[in-house]
Amino acid sequence: MEKYYEIRLSSIGIAVCMVVFGILLTIYPEVSGIIFTRGFATVVLLFGLLHLWKYTRARKFEMGGTGNLIAAILLFILSAIGFFKPEVILSFLPFVTGSLLIVDGFVKIPLIKEMWDWGSEVRWSALLSAGLPLVLGIILASYPFSAATLVIRVFGIFLLVDGISDIVRSNMVRKNNF
Repeated sequence: MEKYYEIRLSSIGIAVCMVVFGILLTIYPEVSGIIFTRGFATVVLLFGLLHLWKYTRARKFEMGGTGNLIAAILLFILSAIGFFKPEVILSFLPFVTGSLLIVDGFVKIPLIKEMWDWGSEVRWSALLSAGLPLVLGIILASYPFSAATLVIRVFGIFLLVDGISDIVRSNMVRKNNF
């Protein structure tokens, strides 16, 4: 019985954290994304410092270490972008995804033309399978920061719903067993 309460208490604690983070991500997706990106930039900065330290150690023992210096410089640049222009980092994934969807849509155009010329029964589904990715890709590539914000907000909603359902389920189990 005591183990049950211990497990239940920890699962409710996790659920409450999920609800809190879900609310924050849903209400403040831009700020949440920027905080996440700056946290990421901090980790990248630490890796840059580690590579710089490796470089100085290698130079001390006259072992070259140029690769570590280049890695440190690149990591410092990425970290600076994360600190001073976090929206660039946040926009990268939606932009790349959008670009890939655009390419996918354009690649299907010759197939759609052939299906149309043949009078194929599936030409409308082929048109849809090219048109939807093309439109979505254009939207993602044109508004990558907004897309990233939307993804953060949707993730927050999922966390919120998941946390609330865990709390409700836990209370229902408690009521049914005791």
